[in-house]
Amino acid sequence: MDEQRESMRAPIPSDLITFGIATLTIDGQDIVILSEDGGYRAIDRWCPHEDGDLGEGLMFGKHIKCPTHGYIFELARGQCLNQLNIRARVYEVEVDQEEMVLRPLS
Repeated sequence: MDEQRESMRAPIPSDLITFGIATLTIDGQDIVILSEDGGYRAIDRWCPHEDGDLGEGLMFGKHIKCPTHGYIFELARGQCLNQLNIRARVYEVEVDQEEMVLRPLS
């Protein structure tokens, strides 16, 4: 199996339950976790455009907007809606008891 496709595990952050968004670092990867429709979405924390902090971004619907330059990313595929040649890495998120299990999708 490709090393990047392997699952990563982390405790469920308390901020996620309280605020619906949390940032965490797993295996050296900074990731933003968001509550969505009774489940969770995850995306790399740093915007691939110019490293804006998506952890401070605005989530609306199934998208997150980077606070630095307003780039909008789909949370399901990581596609940037402003620039079609930009994509952020997103993760499949499962909950296993008190832990989150993340697997890269893109």
